[in-house]
Amino acid sequence: MGYLSCRGHSAVSTSDSGNTQKKKKKTRGCGGEARSLRHFGYEELESATLGFSHKALLGKGSHGCVYKGVLDNGKLPVAVKVSTPSGIQEEYSGTGGSNGNGNTCSTPGENEIEILSRLRSPRFVNLLGFSALDEEKRVLIVVEYMANGTLFDQLHARPRPPGWARRIRFALHTAKAIAALHASEPPVIHRDIKSSNVLVDERWNARLGDFGLALRGNVEDVRLKSTPPAGTLGYLDPGYVSPENLSTKSDVFSYGILLLEIISGRNAIDVNYSPPSLVDWALPLIKRDEFDLIFDPRIGPPKDPWVGRQLAVLAARCVGSGVEERPSMGAVVHHLKVVRKRVPVPIWDEMANRVRNRKVSSVQYGVDCCERND
Repeated sequence: MGYLSCRGHSAVSTSDSGNTQKKKKKTRGCGGEARSLRHFGYEELESATLGFSHKALLGKGSHGCVYKGVLDNGKLPVAVKVSTPSGIQEEYSGTGGSNGNGNTCSTPGENEIEILSRLRSPRFVNLLGFSALDEEKRVLIVVEYMANGTLFDQLHARPRPPGWARRIRFALHTAKAIAALHASEPPVIHRDIKSSNVLVDERWNARLGDFGLALRGNVEDVRLKSTPPAGTLGYLDPGYVSPENLSTKSDVFSYGILLLEIISGRNAIDVNYSPPSLVDWALPLIKRDEFDLIFDPRIGPPKDPWVGRQLAVLAARCVGSGVEERPSMGAVVHHLKVVRKRVPVPIWDEMANRVRNRKVSSVQYGVDCCERND
């Protein structure tokens, strides 16, 4: 039996699950280029992840578990996402929905295949292939492996937190990813921007992942207007209370919370603080120009006060209550590029980049990994 993503007319389809390891189907990237998407057999992924063992477990999320795997005779490290049959859990306020292409995706896993089969970017955790388990109603998604974990881990679970150069790098890369989604045709709204959905690769590039809640289509699309609101508490746009309120500016709000998290080192929601909401705590301080009080005390404020002020004000604009007054993600990218020029790169990071650039003449997708050129 074959597998058709989202049970509708999709960019991805196969017809013979008995010999799937070599199957590849052509899809279209966001630049229009053709690419191949692999349909893996279950046994191949089971072997790659040591039988989905606990040792291979990278993490658990609301959509299922993620395992590290190695394919192609040990040459290709991957992450294998095993979606839960129940789909979206209590973290989210909505269930199921349309992907904006006329297809109804019953699970986030199916929706992620549908979205990522049509998009590819150096700022995404890109889809490599998939497998289906019809008898258990699960979907296995194979994506690029990110060696340095999540942005959440970098900010909250590392003994040595990242400095300002790296934080602004992460913020810029994530903004570029969201801007690419919004600039695609038709636009894609991620709906679940948060630090645990931003992954960090071996070259310390931030990549946006987990497209299980993403919607593709123009905001006027009736299908988008009929999809229940969804997202993660603490990051969810308070104006997105009904389907008709959805827009790309909903992602901008979530990004603003993420930027505040990067600046402050605080969780979006933390009951150990009063108020527990990051935005409720930070905005009054920003409005009073008390910028130094919102910066992560583990690393202190940026050496250039202008940099700190610009980051704080940009975050405040993104989370503004007036939807139309929030900047576009393209404008956010432009602003962060200007800010980044004022932040010196630590000498060890600069030396590491030079060594990597000598070893690698061209990076995948043609994007230079050098700190100043990405």
